Amino acid sequence: MSPALYLAAGVVFVVGIAALDRLAVRIVRPSRRLPQRSIAELGIDHDELTIPSDGRTLAAWLLHADPPPPARPLVVMAHGWGASHGTVLELARPLLAQGHDALLFDVRGHGRNEVERYVTVRHFRDDVIAVVRYADERFPGRKVVLLGHSLGGAAGVLAAAEGAPIDGLVLIAAPSNVLEVTAEFLTDLGLPGGLLVRILRPFWWPKIGGTFLPLTPSRRIRELKIPILMLQPEHDQRVHRRHAERLAAAAGLEYHLIRGREHTDVLTAPETLRYVEEFVERV
Repeated sequence: MSPALYLAAGVVFVVGIAALDRLAVRIVRPSRRLPQRSIAELGIDHDELTIPSDGRTLAAWLLHADPPPPARPLVVMAHGWGASHGTVLELARPLLAQGHDALLFDVRGHGRNEVERYVTVRHFRDDVIAVVRYADERFPGRKVVLLGHSLGGAAGVLAAAEGAPIDGLVLIAAPSNVLEVTAEFLTDLGLPGGLLVRILRPFWWPKIGGTFLPLTPSRRIRELKIPILMLQPEHDQRVHRRHAERLAAAAGLEYHLIRGREHTDVLTAPETLRYVEEFVERV
């Protein structure tokens, strides 16, 4: 092969690698979506906070029950990919009415935070750890229950496995494997999800700081020694039921199926509120 052909092949290779890296980044770049109504507009008694995490500040809101709860656990709520605190606010409001304070926040690159080039499950985990530690320092001795929806649930498992001070964990429509749920999402878009994830996985490794093994909820949930509640919507098309089955099997627990509900409206189901309220009381 002539030097010119070697050079051309090298250029094609470099351009191809750069294109794949851009695609990998594009897939894990969230679009910011603000809640339709703010907490202030809803008239909820709250404190607006900023919580530091990895050199950033996360927008957060401490919602106060009325009357104030007598030493009940604080419920920290983590939203999912591409969502914001407004998603879990749908469940926080009835919990406030039941007498439970709640701490809501936006993961970096989401909601009211600044735009990020990319956000991975590692960043979700790190932000959950930062918020839970803030709650532990602000309310020493008070129990903390972390409630995670979708990717927020996966991050909750990983945060607890890394030693975050969590006394109880609620998982709602949580994926057991982030790579698998990403492939399923891409497939739903009409793309070859499995193939794309296999090709792009090495491009995500530098962004998560290693491989996905320590970031796989179905592996890490085995390490947890805290009470866990698992809820799965019956008609979830985003995080399929087999994810709940795998997580439950790995944890040695049973999950509860919320009949007639989908990925997000499960948060407004009366059964969801009942399960969560009973779980928090037990903690």
